Amino acid sequence: MSEHEDWRKHLTALGFDTATRPDVVLTNAKSAFLHQHHEQLSDIQQSAINPIYHGENALLISSTASGKTEAACIPIAAKVSKNSTDSLCIYLAPTKALLNDIYKRLTAPLHRLGLIMAIRHGDKPLLSTNDDVAFLLTTPESLDVLLCRDFPILSKVDFVICDEIHQVFGTPRGLQMVFLLERVAKSANRKVQRAALSATVGDPSAAAEWLKGGGDPVRVFSSGAARPIDPDLHWLGDVDSLADTVLKSGAKKLLVFVNSRRKCDDLFLKLNQLSPYQVFVHYSTLDKEQREYVESQFKASEFAICIATTTLELGIDIGSVEAVILYDPPSSVSSFLQRIGRGGRRAGKTWVIMTPKNDLELLQFCALTALASEGIVETVPPGQFYSVVVQQIFSSVAAKHHHRVHLKEIEELCSSFPWILPGEIASIMQGLSTKGYLIHEPEWSSYQMGPMLRTLFNDGAIFSNISSGESGIQIICDGRRMASLPLPPSRVRLGATILFAGRYWEITSVGEGRVSVRLTHPVGSPIRPLYGRGGGSYTSPTLANRIRDVMFEEANPSHWSLDRATEDRLRVIKATVPSRHSGRCIFRATGSSKYYYYTFAGGLENAVLQLLFSKLGHECQVMKDAEGVAICSNESLDFSRIPEGENEIRGAVQEHWRTFSRLASKGPFFELVPGALRRKEVLSQIDYGCTIPDVVDTQNRPIIDIPSRLF
Repeated sequence: MSEHEDWRKHLTALGFDTATRPDVVLTNAKSAFLHQHHEQLSDIQQSAINPIYHGENALLISSTASGKTEAACIPIAAKVSKNSTDSLCIYLAPTKALLNDIYKRLTAPLHRLGLIMAIRHGDKPLLSTNDDVAFLLTTPESLDVLLCRDFPILSKVDFVICDEIHQVFGTPRGLQMVFLLERVAKSANRKVQRAALSATVGDPSAAAEWLKGGGDPVRVFSSGAARPIDPDLHWLGDVDSLADTVLKSGAKKLLVFVNSRRKCDDLFLKLNQLSPYQVFVHYSTLDKEQREYVESQFKASEFAICIATTTLELGIDIGSVEAVILYDPPSSVSSFLQRIGRGGRRAGKTWVIMTPKNDLELLQFCALTALASEGIVETVPPGQFYSVVVQQIFSSVAAKHHHRVHLKEIEELCSSFPWILPGEIASIMQGLSTKGYLIHEPEWSSYQMGPMLRTLFNDGAIFSNISSGESGIQIICDGRRMASLPLPPSRVRLGATILFAGRYWEITSVGEGRVSVRLTHPVGSPIRPLYGRGGGSYTSPTLANRIRDVMFEEANPSHWSLDRATEDRLRVIKATVPSRHSGRCIFRATGSSKYYYYTFAGGLENAVLQLLFSKLGHECQVMKDAEGVAICSNESLDFSRIPEGENEIRGAVQEHWRTFSRLASKGPFFELVPGALRRKEVLSQIDYGCTIPDVVDTQNRPIIDIPSRLF
């Protein structure tokens, strides 16, 4: 007897009817997913399951480990089980690692309901014969490939679940995902119900409207307040003292978050010999084998440290984590909440250890904790990504049997996005024709695949909106590609050792643009990848303003745990600024013939101030590593000359839009967009409602001189 049949008998013995009456089907699904929890529903499950079961599109916002996944999967699995031969749910997630974890998590409950699940991403192909699949787990990029190849099972899609949408909202990948939802509905020729999941969304109504696309309205479901935050702040004089922090925590399993891949390897070198811990690293350059090795080994180890970037902000199962250490402060409250939610829970609170290494980091940690405790998350504009429109044109052309598409088909596909104006699609396609990506056939108002697009298509390079910004040397081990690493060419030679992914690799052969490696023992000076710095991220005015406010608070909340060094540093910082002026002022310090102006306006806002002063004939710069709080200049600046009029500030930003292009998220096809629409794409990511008031606010603030630089 199969496990599925055993489960049916178990349900019958408990008094459940295994027939397909709707109410019974939902009851059976709850039992299949929640039997270990005695079918007790969490808050988000209590509020969302029935509305989703009755057909409502839903955005579920609830803290980590609150049962969001089950809240969406239970009602949808129940509905699919009523007609599994002609019904399919697509489960979208932003990373392969998360999909692998979700696959493990859903296998048992879906099997109990007699539902077959498949997974498709870059590491796992999908067979075209999988007609009996009821749940398909995939990434946006892999779904794009499936649509292009016209996989038969897509004709039976009824439901789509989009996980961790905060990772893609307001980005090119996010718009690609919503485009794909439109294409899936058109391919299936039926209405497709949508559900999305996230722990942190700054503006739920904006996210719901974005997810809606051309479908029905999306209802927001949100559970109660998150667990209280129980922060420990330990001043870190140098990286060597991080080992003491780890040991003093008393935790067997720790997750350490940093802001760059380079720092992952730096900390690995410092902690690798810390007994009794095994030390691992986890970041985006890891291939499937490396990721799974790290995740399984960390989970199986009794004493382990995993050093990670944003990759482990997602809900990947790495087992129990007793303590979370934030070595670097994240750039947003959303990221902060995702990181601290990964573990470190005690007495019903979220326990997190923060290790500031300078005054600004200390204030950032305090500000992030305060904002998160108050439930304040930054808002993000959804963006108007014409670079994604180009990518979707390419994908749509490639999906056609004769690689030819009519202009009206693309216009119809884009009709769900009101920001795409009449005539813009024709302009984009004409430009692509001029560049050789499309061949215009005016007599049919159609476009055929051109030679430039054919090259991209043959290389599989048209399905992603992720701009890597890096090229590198292919790393091969046992005949398998591990990664593409930006290595210094002068050091790449036979016998040299690369430090990558927390392990040492000896180069065994060198070819054109590629090297073969094998695991080896640690060496003193390994080759280190020269990772670049991505764009599209800057300190928000919400966070910058709160950093300023922290400087004027008389005391921190009593439940915060600060070591003596941290208390001393906060005391010194607060003594540096005159308390009688509160925070509604600009602090000015001089040093090395420069003037430093602490506006605490935000990264984008300081960039606008830099532009406005430049137009007034005064050169200034946004301070490196403190872009959200300060600008500096070789001369004294008169903030009273900053324009008060919204139109004047907006006009200056729009005229000099290229200045802000480096701060914008852009897809890899951005340069193929006509100039006027590139401008529109960049400017769509500027929230004038926040930016202009914060810039104008600096105009009448008093300038207070302080004896030395703050940061």
